[in-house]
Amino acid sequence: MTVTKLDAARRHLSTAIRLWFADGDPVSIHTLSYAAYEVIHVLSRQANRQDKLIFDSDSIKDEFRSDFNKLVKRAPNFFKHADKDPIGTVEFVPQLSEMFFLFSSLGIETMGLKLGGEEKAFLIWLTIHNPKIMVEGAMKNFLQGFPVETIEEVKIMPKPEFFMHVMSGHTRGLQVVFHRIGK
Repeated sequence: MTVTKLDAARRHLSTAIRLWFADGDPVSIHTLSYAAYEVIHVLSRQANRQDKLIFDSDSIKDEFRSDFNKLVKRAPNFFKHADKDPIGTVEFVPQLSEMFFLFSSLGIETMGLKLGGEEKAFLIWLTIHNPKIMVEGAMKNFLQGFPVETIEEVKIMPKPEFFMHVMSGHTRGLQVVFHRIGK
C-alpha cells in the first residue's frame, strides 16, 4: 500500500472524528487528531497557506510561541513516545482534540481541497453547539436555510445519531438530511 503524508493525515483525522462522535477513547482521539494536525499544518504551510493555524497563530506573542507550542504538543507527544519518561504520567484536556479537528479542517481548505463528510459533520456540530466560537458568517454555508426548529432538535441529538444522519446525507446533500430530521 502506498500512502502519501496528506492521505495518512486525512485518514487519521477521519478516524479521530469518527471515534469522537462515537464517544471513543479520548487518548486515541487526541493522538490521531494531533498527528493529523501536525502533518496538515506543515503541508498547508508548504502550499503557501496565508491563514495562521495553531503553531503560527498571530494570537500568540513570538516570545511565548515556543512555550505555547510545547504545551500544545505535550500530551500527544507523551502518548506516542516513551524515550524520555517511560514511567511518567500526563494530565491532558481531551477537548483540545476538537481544536485539532477544527484547525486541521481549516488547513485542508487552505490547500484548496474539499472537506470530507467527517470534517463537515464536526464543523456543523461545532457551529450548532458552540456558535459563539466562530466568527460571524464563517459557517453560514452549512446552516443557511435550516429551519430553527431543526437546529434546536439537532442540539439535543446524541453525537452518534447526529453523525449517522450527516454521513448518510453527505453524498446527497446535507440539507436533505436536516429537513428530514425536522419532520
